Amino acid sequence: MEPILNSVSPTLYHSFAKTDAAPVELTSARPVEMVKGAAPDADREFDALLANRFERACYVFVVAYAGFLIRDLFFIERAGIVFQRIVIGAGIGLQIALTLMVRYGLTASRGRRQIAQYATILIAWAVLGSTQYDFLRNQLRSPELSDVHWTGSLQIVLANTSFFPWFALIAGYPVLVPMSWRRAVAFAVGTSLVPVVVTVLVMFTTTGLTIERTPFMFLQFAIWALIGTFIAGYGAAQSGALRKEAFEARRFGQYILRKHLGTGGMGEVYLAEHRLLKRPSVIKLIRPDRSADPKLILRFEREVKILATLTHWNTVDVYDYGYTPDGTFYYVMEYLPGMNLDELVKRHGPVAPSRVVFLMSQICRGLREAHSVGMIHRDIKPSNIMATTRGGLQDVAKLLDFGLVLGPDEAGDSAKLTREGAIIGTPHYMSPEQARGDTVDARSDVYALGVTMHFMLTGKPLFDAKSLMEILAAHMMTEPTPLREIDRQLPADLEEIILKCLRKDPASRYSDIRELEIALQSCAAVCDWNHDIAADWWKLHAVLRPVATSGLCEI
Repeated sequence: MEPILNSVSPTLYHSFAKTDAAPVELTSARPVEMVKGAAPDADREFDALLANRFERACYVFVVAYAGFLIRDLFFIERAGIVFQRIVIGAGIGLQIALTLMVRYGLTASRGRRQIAQYATILIAWAVLGSTQYDFLRNQLRSPELSDVHWTGSLQIVLANTSFFPWFALIAGYPVLVPMSWRRAVAFAVGTSLVPVVVTVLVMFTTTGLTIERTPFMFLQFAIWALIGTFIAGYGAAQSGALRKEAFEARRFGQYILRKHLGTGGMGEVYLAEHRLLKRPSVIKLIRPDRSADPKLILRFEREVKILATLTHWNTVDVYDYGYTPDGTFYYVMEYLPGMNLDELVKRHGPVAPSRVVFLMSQICRGLREAHSVGMIHRDIKPSNIMATTRGGLQDVAKLLDFGLVLGPDEAGDSAKLTREGAIIGTPHYMSPEQARGDTVDARSDVYALGVTMHFMLTGKPLFDAKSLMEILAAHMMTEPTPLREIDRQLPADLEEIILKCLRKDPASRYSDIRELEIALQSCAAVCDWNHDIAADWWKLHAVLRPVATSGLCEI
């Protein structure tokens, strides 16, 4: 079975709205100075890269040796290459054994991996050396090669043919397996000496190859060795410099970017890790091509400051924010392994009513804190709600993306439907008053929660039209289809709650989020789902598994 979380697609933990909320009178913060601390853990990252690349190199060697053996067995009819075939066959067996050891973690430590690397190089020397040895011996058996024909040109041709596989190894191995330029040069020099030793060995074991017949061969060996050594050393140095630059580019204060999670209309989201605490986090930042827009900076600052004032368990936590030296604005929030509700429905179908009650009750509690200080979310939707694990509990609901929140002093000015011709919010989940561009209050979020619950129970949007304006018009004028007409198995009490949330007139809905929470808690299905049942569900569907070696969860 694949690692469990590999089955979960990289989910953008909160959507980037395509437009800006109304500008708030905030003074742009001065760049936050980078926190000083321990040096970045570049060695650990290099070890991980080296292990991955060495495993790939092992596969390349196995395939290459198999190609040599197939060539010798089926396309070359010479008895003189028996020794070569034996060595190549043995090399394939040994390399496969090494590859399996690397694949299954038997060379995980640095010392064992170095031994495996040295063994791989020795196998390559043996295979290429046997190929060169048999090639030169067979050339000497040719009756046409008399003393008259041993010209400098012939020696150069033999040297080029003999040295080409060695040149490929010298220049290619440091590309497959990253190393320092010093190590690359040492490897190149050592490998360049092997064909010289093989040629001398042929001279002592075979008549016909003498020192008089080889001066141009050794000269050609030296030329190719110098070229290969330069390529190996220079390539390793450049690769190391690029790795260092890439590592530095991924540094955000005390955080190191580990994996790109998604791209939105305004920025990027990355999985990150704190350099000292090794705590997984998510970093949200403005894309470089958008960073010159002051309104985006204001929105990001506004969102992080709003989130920083909220402390409820069911609201995403913000750890830090600031600017990189090049002016890129970012903020850091908690990493939430799991799935958002949109992905949950699309992967596993409609959600059980008891689970809907369980998750939405938690979101009501998180919203209660925001509403109590006059904040209206305005962008509640399934993709902005995570079902995650926290404190050893499964199905902890987390509310995300407060970029469109209205503060207590902004309702009259900022609730306009459009700003510079763009819609603020998500049309499929907008309340009628938000769609009209009227002033909104907490009851607008109640409506969005009703639409979200409808989607969770049916797996379909409340109103699904082809055009944006048709969707907005449906929210304003079309009555929703009763849930039990879609699925007669759905409980009547939950249907009644959702239909009340979806009333066009805000005065006819629940007056506040607390009233909705009380109604949900009165449902007959309220006791049919809890954290223990959720843990069984997650285990059954094999979604979450922390990666203990890195402290991260694979996505």
